[in-house]
Amino acid sequence: MAKVSNTDKQRILMIVESPVKVKTLRQFMPDNYIIMASVGHFVEIANTGLYNAGIDIENDFKEDYVISASKKENVSKLKEQVKFADKVILATDPDREGESISWFLKKFLNIPESKYERITYHEITKKAIDEALKHPRKIDLNYCAAADVRRDEDKIVGFYVSQKSRFAGKGRAVGNVMCPALRMIVDLENEIENFKSTIYYELYLNFKKNNVDFKAKYMTKPKLDSLDECAAIANECKKGQYIIADISKKDLKENPKPPFITNTLLQELNTKFGLSAETAMTCAQQLFQGVEINGQHVALITYHRTDDATLAPEFVTTLKDFITKTYGKEYCGTVKTGKKSENAQEGHEGIRVTDLEMTPDKVKQYLNNDLLNKIYTIIYNRTVACCMTPAIISKTTYNILNGKHEFVMNSRELKFDGYRRAYYFKEDDEDADSDVIKETFNKGEILQNCELEGIEKHTNPPKRYTEATLIQDMDKLGIGRPSTYALITSKLQDEKNGYAKLINKELVPTQMGIMEIDWLKQNFSQIVDLKARAELEKVLDEVAAGKKTKLEVLKPWWEELKAQGDKIGGDTSQTKTCPNCGKPMAIKKGRYGLFYACTGYPDCKTIESFKKKSS
Repeated sequence: MAKVSNTDKQRILMIVESPVKVKTLRQFMPDNYIIMASVGHFVEIANTGLYNAGIDIENDFKEDYVISASKKENVSKLKEQVKFADKVILATDPDREGESISWFLKKFLNIPESKYERITYHEITKKAIDEALKHPRKIDLNYCAAADVRRDEDKIVGFYVSQKSRFAGKGRAVGNVMCPALRMIVDLENEIENFKSTIYYELYLNFKKNNVDFKAKYMTKPKLDSLDECAAIANECKKGQYIIADISKKDLKENPKPPFITNTLLQELNTKFGLSAETAMTCAQQLFQGVEINGQHVALITYHRTDDATLAPEFVTTLKDFITKTYGKEYCGTVKTGKKSENAQEGHEGIRVTDLEMTPDKVKQYLNNDLLNKIYTIIYNRTVACCMTPAIISKTTYNILNGKHEFVMNSRELKFDGYRRAYYFKEDDEDADSDVIKETFNKGEILQNCELEGIEKHTNPPKRYTEATLIQDMDKLGIGRPSTYALITSKLQDEKNGYAKLINKELVPTQMGIMEIDWLKQNFSQIVDLKARAELEKVLDEVAAGKKTKLEVLKPWWEELKAQGDKIGGDTSQTKTCPNCGKPMAIKKGRYGLFYACTGYPDCKTIESFKKKSS
C-alpha cells in the first residue's frame, strides 16, 4: 500500500472523532492536512420496520442506518471536503467503535476505495501520529462486524424485549448490556437479605513490658464458640507461663501495581474521589484529547479504553531513565503488568502519561479544574511507580506458648520504600496500622503482667456493590468491555429506568429492578445469564478475528430469543405511523399504562392511547 506523502502537492483530509483532537493535531501536522471531526457517532439505526428496531431480521439482519439529525450539517461539510481532497485519512479511535465510525465515514461520505487510508494510534503526539502514518491500512471489516453484532443485539433487545416487558406490566426499558449487571446487584441483594449472622469469639493475650502495652492473638483455635470456651482456656493458662518460644524475621517484597487499564482506573477514581464511572471516563477523555498549554493543545495521557496493561518498549526505556535520574538506580525496576484478563483484547497500551517531563506540578496551572489535576496526578504517579522496585517490608513474628496454647504477635516495619516513593495510599495498605514493635524480646523470655481477653465478633453479610466493585467483578466474569463500563453503570441509575439507586456509595436495586430481573429469569434467561454474557464477549472477539460471521452469531441468538418471546404472547409487532410526522410510533409505559409515542421525539411529541390485541 502506498504511504501518505507529506508534500504540498497533496491535499490530505484527516478525520478524527473529537473536535478537541482536531486542536491537538493542528499543532504539529503539516499545512496540507485538513483536519476535521465526525463528532463521534454520526449515524444511528432508524426506528423502522418490525418491532421498530430498524433491523431487517429476515434479510440477514441488515440495519437501516441513517445520519443523526443533529449531525447532518457536519456531514455535509465533511462531504464537501472529501471532494477536494487527494487523500482521506480515517483516524478514528483504535477500537471496534472507532473502526465502525471509519466505515460509516467511508460509506456516507462516498469515499472511493482508492482514496482513503485508515490509521490508528494510542496517544495524540507527533511521534505517535508520524509512526501511524508509516503503517496505513484499510478498514477492518471484521472489527466492524463485531461492532454491528453488539449494536444489533442491543437494539433488538431494547425494542423487542422491552415491549414484551411492558406488555407484562413489568419494567420499562430492557438493556442487553445493562441487565447482566443488574442481575449481579439483585442477586447480591438477595444474598444480603437471606444472610444470618452468627456470633463467635476471638481470644487475645494482653501484656506489658516496660510500661508498653502489647497484644497477641490466640491461634490454636482462631474462632471460639463461646465465652465459656474462652474462660476454660484462661483457666488452663493460669497453670503455666507465657513463653516466647520462637522469633522469626523475614523481608517481604511488596510489588508495585501495574499500569492502569480502564476498569482499574475507574475503581481507583471511585475509591479515592467517589467519582462515577461516567464522570471518570469524561475526565479521562479530556486528558486524552488534550488541553491548552502555552498556547498549544497537548494530549496528556494515552487512550483510556483498554484492557491491556503492557506499555510500549520505547516508553519503558524512557521511563527507566527517568526513574534512575529522579530517584536513583536502586529505585529502577521492571514494569509490572499484572495478570491478564482471559477476555483481554490486548489492542492498546495501558493508560499512561504521554510525557514524563509534564509533571503534575507543571501541568496543574493549565488544567481548568482541580478534579482533572487530581486524576492526571494519580495516572502520572502510577505510570512512574509501575516500573519501580518493590517496597521491602520487614516482618517479625513472635510465637508465644503456654502449654499447648499458642499466641502470635506480628510486627511490620518499612525497610525500603521502593515504588511507594511515587505511589502509595495508606487506606489501601491492610497492614498500614500494624504495630512496629521497638521493644526487644528474646527467645525463651517469660512474659509478665499477662491477662486474657475474649472479644465478641459477628459474621457480616457481603457488602453491596459500589460502582468500583461492580466493575471489578464484571471484569472478572468477562462481562462488558472498557468502552461499556461507564455506560452500564449510568444506565442502571438512569431515573427513566429506575432499576438501581446509589445510596451511601452503594448500588441498591429498586423494587422495579428486582421485579425486572425475576421476570427476565423466567422469560428471557439468556439476557441475564452471566456465563452467556461472558461467552458473548468471546464470540465478539471471534467475529473481530474473522473466525465467525455476523450472521452465524445473530441468527441462532435471535431464534432463541424469539422462541422465548413467543411463549409470553402479546403482539410486539403492533406498530402505528405518527399522524403528524409519518414516523413510526413505539409502545411506551407510563404512570397510567401503555401508550404509543412518536419515535421522532423531541421534534414530534405525538402520543396516542394503546389497546392490546387479543392473543
